[in-house]
Amino acid sequence: MKYATKKYVIEREYPLSKEKIWALLADNNRLNLYIGLFPVKFSNAKKEERGIFFREAFAKVGGVIPLRWQEFPFQWEENKSYEVERRYLSGPIKHFTGGVELVDGGAESPGKTKVRLIAEFIPQNLLGLAAIPLTGYKSMLNTFNYLDEFLAGKTEDLFNAPQKKKNHQVDLVELERLEAVLRNWPVEADKIELLHTYIAERSDHDVAHMEPVRMAEEWQVDTDEVLRLLLYATKSGILNLSWNMICPNCRVSKSEQNSLSGVTREFHCDLCGINYDASFDQFVELNFSVHSSIRKAYAEVYCVGGPMITPHVKAQKVILRGESMRFPVPVQAEQLRLRVLQANDQVPLEGVSDAAEASITYSDAGWSEERVSPASEIIVHNSSNQDILVVLEQAAWSQNTITAAKVTAMQEFRDLFSSEVLSPDQQIGIDHVTILFTDLQGSTSLYETVGDANAYGQVNKHFDFLTKWIGNNRGSVVKTIGDAVMAVFHLPEDGLRAALEIQQNLVEFNKDKRDPIILKVGLHSGPAIAVTSNDRLDYFGRTVNLAARIQGEGTGGDIVFSRDYLDQPKLRALVEQNGAQMEAFPAKLKGIEGEVGLVRVCVGEKALRKII
Repeated sequence: MKYATKKYVIEREYPLSKEKIWALLADNNRLNLYIGLFPVKFSNAKKEERGIFFREAFAKVGGVIPLRWQEFPFQWEENKSYEVERRYLSGPIKHFTGGVELVDGGAESPGKTKVRLIAEFIPQNLLGLAAIPLTGYKSMLNTFNYLDEFLAGKTEDLFNAPQKKKNHQVDLVELERLEAVLRNWPVEADKIELLHTYIAERSDHDVAHMEPVRMAEEWQVDTDEVLRLLLYATKSGILNLSWNMICPNCRVSKSEQNSLSGVTREFHCDLCGINYDASFDQFVELNFSVHSSIRKAYAEVYCVGGPMITPHVKAQKVILRGESMRFPVPVQAEQLRLRVLQANDQVPLEGVSDAAEASITYSDAGWSEERVSPASEIIVHNSSNQDILVVLEQAAWSQNTITAAKVTAMQEFRDLFSSEVLSPDQQIGIDHVTILFTDLQGSTSLYETVGDANAYGQVNKHFDFLTKWIGNNRGSVVKTIGDAVMAVFHLPEDGLRAALEIQQNLVEFNKDKRDPIILKVGLHSGPAIAVTSNDRLDYFGRTVNLAARIQGEGTGGDIVFSRDYLDQPKLRALVEQNGAQMEAFPAKLKGIEGEVGLVRVCVGEKALRKII
């Protein structure tokens, strides 16, 4: 028997901006949990004959009625609308399409947004006919309840979106026991209280996938403070850590490893259909979760394709073979590009403009243009032999994640998790890292003057001194080589700031010492390779070699680095605000072809007269 389509359209108006409502309703994982839908297991992406991919999904309604369906990609325009299609393979429903539309209140209702929910169901049998108003329509009403509860909470913080009623169990005795261990570490008591409340009260998803950047925003504290807290909490047994491999295109986790030793150089994205080389800068991210001895929590999946899973995507649309689709260009967005999913063909946009529109064609040979002219709207024509899924997305990588490059450069991480290393056969690239080398000037004469024992003690104290200032600037000591130190930093400004503070504070370190030490410091930034050496995470490559050679150009009491550092406003400002004097000079470095332009910086007692 063929059943008629059941269509529902419900509208309500809310005193919230479209952007805020979008952030709430486009987070389908959190929304679906709240409105009472069921967790889902998804297959890898599969491709239908016309070219659009889908995932097979399996769930049980109420833990009893099995459902299987093909879920096709969400289609959306950010802050405006989204919809999804499901074709059922079993269960009481045959077909479903549904979504959300947001409309400004306009002059009649300024500051308000009309929320329109749309759903179309085709029942498979009498059970489906009866279930649609009881479950489908009820879910739509629960979506409005979600917005109502957010309003009732009188909060601006989207991180505090409404949660499902608490039914989890927390072993508070064990949590408090381990918090006593945590207090032995250099962690502020008020931060421990914040973490206690978070673990005890937040949803399973929040504590199974803890995001330091979002937690820092909610607590209004520095992200590095939260990251250090979570590292010490992990060492105390309160949390676990793991590593996610993130696809550089869709930017979704493709695998999770409990240790760096499980991270491989290459990984595969089923959605994009190609292999990628791992990169510590972007594609390997750190994840924290509550330890199961305190609370059993799982980040169950309710949706894998919703807009907020890929927030860098501003619009995503299916374009049928021979047809066209319009993409509005967001005014505030930068570094945009169009990309065809699966094929991964990309074309950059030159920017947004008041111009009415620009046009571009996609064929089996790829895009018709190398760049898209500035416009307020882009018309994409599909002249290929298949249907395609096109996204308009930001090309720039998000800064809201904790990457392996950042955390492995922290002294606390190296001290607490020295066993976190790559497997011996793996080499992972880092696109940009800063390496700092120091060396003692005249260390041989120091041993001759004060004797082996005294010199050895003074050298060890100088290692502690260096570790302090390197760690204070978000770096870490990789290793000592005789009297020299090699350190790593995630950002070049952190490395330069550490170098300046080392030379500035060396005067105090040398106070009352008969034979003061003199340091040569050099640093360089660029790509490197992370490997495991002598059971520790180490770095190799041209950047490391250059940093060592540059340090060798020091004369003592100075800092030497590449001249191109001063092309970066942040780095030049650091030097200038510290009252440093600079001298530019060329150098021929061993093993490096041609001359290299360097800069010598002196602070404190030693000064140069030549200013750049």
